[in-house]
Amino acid sequence: MKSSTFWFGWATLMLPLHMSEQLLFGIGELATIKRVLVHYYAWFRQPDYGTVLLVTIVGTLVCALTFAILVGGRWKELSLAVWAFICLGEIHHVVETIRAGHYTPGTITSIPYVVVGTLLMLAIVREHRAQARSTVLALSSC
Repeated sequence: MKSSTFWFGWATLMLPLHMSEQLLFGIGELATIKRVLVHYYAWFRQPDYGTVLLVTIVGTLVCALTFAILVGGRWKELSLAVWAFICLGEIHHVVETIRAGHYTPGTITSIPYVVVGTLLMLAIVREHRAQARSTVLALSSC
């Protein structure tokens, strides 16, 4: 198993752990998301259409990222990099905790989430470099 696959597996595990922490200790950032969604839903006469469109967009993106992983090559690298950036983005919980001066929900699991994202990104870079080297070696032996 490639190390990028290994770390992507851990990233997949981190998502429910992270969300569980927030469900247990507070989902305060949901208020921020709701403020954004109020403006989004104002674009629609019926909010349900906005919800269906949002679910369609997110579902399509997840399926496209999954398809890219299955295709392999650079598409896999790009898809895994997107997931790595999502993991890295969870650093906002640590920043919020520092700014608040006390624990804020999501901080405990955000730390390993960011570590996994970093290790995933490093694995992608290493695998890309190894592939590039093997391509150069193959071309030079022709």
